[in-house]
Amino acid sequence: MMKPVLLSILALGTVTAAALAQPANTCHPFDATILLHMTKDGCKSPVGICTQGTVMSGDPALNGATWSFTSLGTAKSAGLDASLQPASMLSYAGSVVVTTVHDGTFATSNAGVFDTAARAFSQLDRITGGTGRFADAKDRLIFITGIGGGDAGFKNNVHGELCLKHKDSSSSTSIGGTHCSA
Repeated sequence: MMKPVLLSILALGTVTAAALAQPANTCHPFDATILLHMTKDGCKSPVGICTQGTVMSGDPALNGATWSFTSLGTAKSAGLDASLQPASMLSYAGSVVVTTVHDGTFATSNAGVFDTAARAFSQLDRITGGTGRFADAKDRLIFITGIGGGDAGFKNNVHGELCLKHKDSSSSTSIGGTHCSA
């Protein structure tokens, strides 16, 4: 009777140790620049506003990724009384899908304000889910500011935090300055 109990305890201890030995996710801040352009290709926005661009970042997990924004709704005067904000100040809500070169995708839900007269905006994104190495990035925040528009596009400064899973290989990699071994 004692032998089966002892074997069960040893098996549980081995499984627990193996689970604890798995590398933890790495969370790190990042900065990026994105030049976004309006697009109608594949745009499913109910208000006809979609943008797309390529991420330029020192973070290898993000550099070269495609950033696709879809507006889901807008409101003049930032959704406030016209006496508080001019009609040219639009508030909006939307979503973004970021497709990386190698590491998976992540999606966000966002809200922002766009001053159509000054051609400037700010936006706050919350990551809602992801695939691959971004599967655990949920609820991280990304802050975006942009200026421009027209044929030149919007130049955007992006700041945020990502949590990435370590790659499932025996090689090691550097993620946002943090060295990881799988």
